[in-house]
Amino acid sequence: MRGFDWDDIQAFLAISRAGRLTVAAQQMGVDHSTLSRRIAALEAHFGVKLFDRRSVGFLLTPEGERVLSDAEAMESLAMRMRHRLEDVSVGLTGSVRVGTPEGFGTYFLAPSDCRSASA
Repeated sequence: MRGFDWDDIQAFLAISRAGRLTVAAQQMGVDHSTLSRRIAALEAHFGVKLFDRRSVGFLLTPEGERVLSDAEAMESLAMRMRHRLEDVSVGLTGSVRVGTPEGFGTYFLAPSDCRSASA
C-alpha cells in the first residue's frame, strides 16, 4: 500500500469519535490544519470521501462507516503490540551487585534488618 500512513488512520479515528475537527486536533495535540491534510491524504489514497463536512461537524459517509471498523481493528492491534512490548514481566531481571567500602555499605546502603543478619 504505497503512501499509506498510520497517522492518517489515527486522525480519521479521532475525527470520527470527536465529530469535530478542532476538538479532535486538540485531543491529539496537533493543529486542525494538520488533521485536515491527513484526512484529505487518506481520502485521496482510498479514492473515496470519508466524511461529510457540515456546520454541525464531520459525519461519516457510508464509505467512512465501512473504514471505521477496520481502522478500529488496526488501532486495537497496535495497542496490543505496544502493550506486549511494555509488559513488565518482559523487563529486566537478575541481581545487581554494588561494590562499596564496608562502612558506606553497612551504614548507608544496607537496610537495618540486613545489618543485623550479617553481624
